[in-house]
Amino acid sequence: MDSQRDPYSDPDPEHGHDAAPDRRHTSVVQLICRAYGLADASEITVEHMHRYVTEHRLAEQRTHRIRGTLRPWIPRPRTAGDAG
Repeated sequence: MDSQRDPYSDPDPEHGHDAAPDRRHTSVVQLICRAYGLADASEITVEHMHRYVTEHRLAEQRTHRIRGTLRPWIPRPRTAGDAG
């Protein structure tokens, strides 16, 4: 790892997980700073981290429930061996 490189910064573009080479990844530190209006990582506290994780976990649970209710039920086609 480059000694000048911040371990919490965006990954190298050639090693990134995204197919678009110009798209930059946002670190969790950057997301927390944006979510709570913090100037930089030095202002992040353990409480910020716990709150961020809890809020996002709850949001994911709500999204999962909503997707389940909005997803239409499509019956599977019957096969030759199905009893009718």
